[in-house]
Amino acid sequence: MTIMRKTCGSLIALCAAAMVSTGWAQTTDLKSAIAAAIDSHPEINQAIQNKEAIEFEREQAQGLYLPRVSVEGSAGVRRLENATRRALNLDNQTLWPLEASVRAEETVWDSGYRSAEKRRQAARTDGAALRVGERSQFVALNVTRQYLDYMLQQRVVAAAEDNIAFHRKLLGDLGEGVTKGSISIADQQQAEERLQAALVRKSEAEQDMTNAAIQFRTLTGLSIDQVTMPDPVTSAVPPTLDEAIAAARTHNPLVREAEADIQAAHAVVDEAKSELGPTVSVEGTGRVGQDVDGFKGNTNDIQGRVVLRWQLFNGGINRAKVQEMTRRASEARFRLSQRLREAEEDVRTAWNRWDTEKKRVTDLSRQGTVSDGLLVSYREQFNVGRRSLLDVLDSQNTRFNTQVRTETARFSEIFAQYQILAATNTLLDTLGLAAPSDAKADARKTYNVPDLPPAELQRRRYPG
Repeated sequence: MTIMRKTCGSLIALCAAAMVSTGWAQTTDLKSAIAAAIDSHPEINQAIQNKEAIEFEREQAQGLYLPRVSVEGSAGVRRLENATRRALNLDNQTLWPLEASVRAEETVWDSGYRSAEKRRQAARTDGAALRVGERSQFVALNVTRQYLDYMLQQRVVAAAEDNIAFHRKLLGDLGEGVTKGSISIADQQQAEERLQAALVRKSEAEQDMTNAAIQFRTLTGLSIDQVTMPDPVTSAVPPTLDEAIAAARTHNPLVREAEADIQAAHAVVDEAKSELGPTVSVEGTGRVGQDVDGFKGNTNDIQGRVVLRWQLFNGGINRAKVQEMTRRASEARFRLSQRLREAEEDVRTAWNRWDTEKKRVTDLSRQGTVSDGLLVSYREQFNVGRRSLLDVLDSQNTRFNTQVRTETARFSEIFAQYQILAATNTLLDTLGLAAPSDAKADARKTYNVPDLPPAELQRRRYPG
């Protein structure tokens, strides 16, 4: 019992040492780490810049409703010979044309092209905004993964230190036995071999802990040393699997982005249809100058007109384009179907992991209690010659592995809850955080984009 009290006390002390490496270490909590990652992570900032770029594309679409005005000025020299000028004996006269003109044009009717383009860009803007939200949830989940992994590796290192302490104490006891002749050299060598294996295992755990810290720094730009266990999030998880799946199918950011893509694709179909119809525009031009159009002297020319343009036939290209864009819309529809399946898979997988790891933690905790008692019993029996050294060493190895597996299952259970929250788009809300303001998707509402249609109902023909 003395050895067990010492080893358990050693494990507690080593856990504390692993959690606080120095008295000056600064605590990094999960919420602050995620907030730092959202502010600085390149993937999120790329998504923000993409969203803002598409907003300017939307502004370009709005500009199609405004008139276009251009001015032109020119000056030069011209020699013009033709029958009229020769008859008037002007063929040898050099002209010095000087001209200034202004042209204004405004589209009055374009068969719906401008409206469709505005809706397309509004849907694309919301899709890009939802991508900002998706990247924020994704980065937050990855930060959580590395934070929990770092905590896990700290505990594995602590367990490895406890394992080393046990083997060193045992090796010291065996050394006394060898000196007295009650223990064989082979037993001592066997214990030494297990001690070296324990040292290697500690080195591996330290490497894994350092790797987790490196990946954490890549995600957040922060160093990690002293950490705290995050507050439980169990209450934020939907109460049933079916409710979690329903939430993911409705709120998952990739699903919502795919819905916006369908609305953009339908707007492209409308654009293609508009090319089958006419355009009506109002044009006005004004010119002033001298020696213009081959005539000597001053010129003032003002013209206004209404112009109808309608391409009646171009080899069926525009009609084929309508069919093409209809298929693109259907392609986007099936992409949504894929996203829905993937979102459901993510929830089911995380829920299964959560449920399984909860049971595993309970079973492993019981196994750990039994392993502790078994090690004490084997050690006492070894002292009186009723158990071999190999029994004691194997019992300690099982005890160490059970400790590591218990902690691994415990942190896997915790992380599974965060995965469910991320899949249902509630991870940041649960932590009291918000995605960047660019994640707000309200352009479709602002620009009256129709709700997502249930299917592509346009008339179809098949190639060939």
